[in-house]
Amino acid sequence: MYVKSNQLFADKQFEEIYSKINRPVVIADDIRNPDNAGALIRLADNIGAAHVYFLASDDSVHLPKMQRVAASSYGNLSWSFEKNKVIPNTITEKFTLVALETTTHATNLFTTALPDNPAFIVGNERVGISKELLGQAVMSVYIPVPGLTRSLNVTHAAAVIFFEWLRQMQLRFA
Repeated sequence: MYVKSNQLFADKQFEEIYSKINRPVVIADDIRNPDNAGALIRLADNIGAAHVYFLASDDSVHLPKMQRVAASSYGNLSWSFEKNKVIPNTITEKFTLVALETTTHATNLFTTALPDNPAFIVGNERVGISKELLGQAVMSVYIPVPGLTRSLNVTHAAAVIFFEWLRQMQLRFA
């Protein structure tokens, strides 16, 4: 029998988790595709994130298309464009920067304990996360991809890390 998601998740104790830890934030490094930008807003809203920071100019994506993809999340979640492409100091002071990137020092997402206070960094669709941002990250994780195509769309990858983090927090705090 079909059940509306609001009804299904009403008693899943997500608010209990967020009474013990801060809501995560998302940092999107130079995302150019409005579909991806809108989907990131929606995904961040799905996990109860506090904010999405787009490190790009607000004219880098077509805002009406971004709004259409984000749907109701467009107004549910705080988000902004940081034109100077710098992470706000309040984020670097309060959150652990977690880069989702294939680097030589990255660890497998599924065997890595994620922090309680993450600022998830996801990268540009073509070139990934900039060297400057990678240098600021406290940890880097990758998603093991065994198929012939060894990369994921940025929003698909974001969904995997967001919900792996939420799973870990449920085990730790619920």
